[in-house]
Amino acid sequence: MQKELLTFQLKSVRGWIKYHLEDTDDDLMDIVPAGFNNNLHWQFGHVIALMESELVRLLGKNDDVEKRFKKYFGTGTSPDDFDDETPSVDEIKTLLDQQQKEYGGLSEDSLKEPLPEPFMGMKTSYELAGFVILHEGLHAGKIQEMKRLLENQY
Repeated sequence: MQKELLTFQLKSVRGWIKYHLEDTDDDLMDIVPAGFNNNLHWQFGHVIALMESELVRLLGKNDDVEKRFKKYFGTGTSPDDFDDETPSVDEIKTLLDQQQKEYGGLSEDSLKEPLPEPFMGMKTSYELAGFVILHEGLHAGKIQEMKRLLENQY
């Protein structure tokens, strides 16, 4: 039952994020709006980065994608650090769907596993999964704000 709720929540927030990604003019992706320290490209990539870390931990999958996304979109990074190796918006689009499918493959038991060490008071994978989804919702709101601002300016 816990997995079903989390899967539904992820589907909902990912739907919102994917809508904004598909609905955003490519010319706006790399503009840092006044008052912000990153751009839409960074926001979409940041969502991928945190979820990828969780999928690596929970599924034991290869961490190459996680490392690349943390390098460019992890906490404390900036679009100022983007280069020719920065994951593209097209790669982000692909991973939004792929991660959702991978998450759907988690077992209920894997979500009950204790974290290697508590994180912000959370002790189980289930609690952390809820946080990851909340995090995506927060960034979906930020994406919507930035997009609206940019559309009115450009």
